[in-house]
Amino acid sequence: MRRLFYVISLSIITLLGTNLAHATSIVSTSPTAGSILSVSPSAVSIKANGDLVEGANSIEVTNPSGIRVDDGSIQVQGSVLLVGIKPLVTSGTYTVSYTLMVIDQESSSGTFTFIYNAPGEVTLATPQPSMSEEPLSTNNPNRITDLFVVGLMVFAFIVLVFLSRYAKQTFKTPSKPKTQRKNPSTSKKFLK
Repeated sequence: MRRLFYVISLSIITLLGTNLAHATSIVSTSPTAGSILSVSPSAVSIKANGDLVEGANSIEVTNPSGIRVDDGSIQVQGSVLLVGIKPLVTSGTYTVSYTLMVIDQESSSGTFTFIYNAPGEVTLATPQPSMSEEPLSTNNPNRITDLFVVGLMVFAFIVLVFLSRYAKQTFKTPSKPKTQRKNPSTSKKFLK
């Protein structure tokens, strides 16, 4: 029994004493992964789950053609990795490739994308008149609301009719005849 206690105690001390390696993970990105931008960002930043090691991190931003658009000025500020971006002029999907190394953790590499729509390239569709008349859709939320309100008004009218008939019957019934109660006179009549 004593031997089992020593084995279990030694196992617990060994497990608590070892530093398990955790992989570095991303807390947030700017611009947000998958976002659609209409204004060119001036920088791309990645926030890790711990303080980053100086000189062991990398970040690159490429345009839809695969050409780098970052300016190469990588900065580490605690848990944030930052790189400057040249002004974006081409619409499309931009890819951010990174390698992060947090103190006492395994490095992590990956990519994320964001979409940039250049203001000069955005085209608005102009409405064209159609020759064919389409029937009104019955799935229009406004039409359904209108029908609901009309239904409520019909219901209110029916209730009003029933209430008026009830009131008419109530007030047409003859009331009980009133009988006068004789009050005994407190005055005494004099007999002569």
